[in-house]
Order: sequence, then structure tokens, then C-alpha cells
Amino acid sequence: MEIDGQLQTNRAHSSINAIVIDDDVDVRDLFIELLKMNEINILGIGSNGKDALELYKLHNPDIVFIDYIMPQYDGLYGAKKIKEFDPHAKIVLVSGSYIEKGRSDNLVSVVLKKPIEINDVISTINKMVCIMNVK
Repeated sequence: MEIDGQLQTNRAHSSINAIVIDDDVDVRDLFIELLKMNEINILGIGSNGKDALELYKLHNPDIVFIDYIMPQYDGLYGAKKIKEFDPHAKIVLVSGSYIEKGRSDNLVSVVLKKPIEINDVISTINKMVCIMNVK
């Protein structure tokens, strides 16, 4: 929704807790700022798929935002391990790369394409809120 040229999101977002996993510090910091602007609480920050699992176990967030391509343990590794731990986890895979159909099936709820656009972030947050309210 746009009001006076500014994007507006659902105010219920302030109760959403998330972790953000990305190996690129600049991209990660920018993404975190976008989430905070949309009243998403950031509980943990990591830089690989292994961090994602550890942070998920520690914080039990509502949403995981995880980059696809990272050294050592990539986003699909992290998503798989999180889903093994909690099959109901809500995971957003953030990717600037092409993902083969089927590779992320049953692992992620939404794929958010890079470069990150504010409209896409808001749309993704709204989709995740709908998913969380349905389940």
C-alpha cells in the first residue's frame, strides 16, 4: 500500500522475530535495516548455513532470512538442517542466483530475489505473515 508516496506495511509486523543469514556484511546490514524499517525484530545474525541452524535453535524465530550462496555451508544446507530440526520453520531464501526448480521445494516458504527492492521485502513479509496466520 502506498500513502503519500511512502510504502506502508501491516503494523502487526512488530511482533515478528527473525534471524538474518548472509556472508556479505554490506548486503546483510542493508537488509537488516529494511527489516527494521518494517518493524521486524532481529534476534540473530549469521554468515553461513551452519550459523543459521545454531541461531534457529537458540532463538526459535518466526522467520529465517537466509542467503542462497555462501562459502562452506550455503543457504540450502541451512534450510535443510533447520527443516530437519523444525519442519514448520518459515524460511525465506534470498538469492541473486538462479535456483533450479525442485532444489528448494519443501525447504523454503518464499524466494526473495536480489537485488533487494523495498517493495519485494514488504510483499515477502506480508506473504510470510499470511503463512504464519494460516498455520
